[in-house]
Amino acid sequence: MTKRVLVVEDDASVAFLIKDGLADLGAKFYVETAPSAEVALEKISQSKWDLVVTDQRMPGMTGLQLIETLKDRTPTLLTVLITAYGSEEMERAAQQLNVYHYMAKPFPLVDLKRVIEDALAFSQNDDPPSGSTNGRGDPRGLKITLGGDGNVGKTTLIRRLCTGKFQAARVMTIGVDFHLYDIQHDNQPARLIVWDVSGQDQFEFTRRAFYRGSKAVGLVYDVSNRASFERLAKWRAEIQSIVPNIPFILAGNKSDLGRQVSLAEGIALAQAWRVPFFETSCLRGDGVRELFHALAHVAMDYIPPDAAPLRTKGGN
Repeated sequence: MTKRVLVVEDDASVAFLIKDGLADLGAKFYVETAPSAEVALEKISQSKWDLVVTDQRMPGMTGLQLIETLKDRTPTLLTVLITAYGSEEMERAAQQLNVYHYMAKPFPLVDLKRVIEDALAFSQNDDPPSGSTNGRGDPRGLKITLGGDGNVGKTTLIRRLCTGKFQAARVMTIGVDFHLYDIQHDNQPARLIVWDVSGQDQFEFTRRAFYRGSKAVGLVYDVSNRASFERLAKWRAEIQSIVPNIPFILAGNKSDLGRQVSLAEGIALAQAWRVPFFETSCLRGDGVRELFHALAHVAMDYIPPDAAPLRTKGGN
């Protein structure tokens, strides 16, 4: 089934570049542009769309005002907001309107492609209410996010899961990346869409938007690096500021190395937070599959709370 994407951008050259850049998403995606929010509303009234990507600052209605209008008319429609004038206030407004993703310009076009693929590969309309597939035999898609400091082994955990081999990550994750992995969990097929967010502080603003839509979070620290353990509370607070009730699983990675964090300390923190706990070793493979199956389990049971309504006052 073709997914329909509407790009709302008043700058014709930018709209062309985005549409042209999204062309390699393949035949399963149809992309059209609209020069204003008013034209977009007309197009949306005439046909069905799966995702609207809108700029914020435009003549007439702003992107936020367009999204607010769409929430009243088509509440299941997914939206992405892009802006060159980002601020914490605007980010909060986007969260309140349940915007699927918020992106600050400039950004690599590949990031927008990833957001669109993530949103539409297994959109809310495709998730089965209680069964294991979406009615076409496809596995249920579960967005999983791994958080934690840089160099704790998040990328290597994913590689070990997907390949069954230890492949040390020698280059830090730049911003975000994602991987797909099909599993059978409790006799139900599921596809994990695992997002690997960069742990470096300079990417905090970028990664915050990628928590949206997650159904579970694996919070990872390095047992040989005490600082990564001590910063877990910061990570938990950052993620909960975007997705307040998301289920967590705590993971102490690199258990094959010399310890700065004891097993007892990891268990104690997990008990204090009332979350499951695993220790993993990408080198040996210990606990890796068990960690991701546990993430799938809690993700299947997670029901996101409805977003609170917001009345914007207009302006840019």
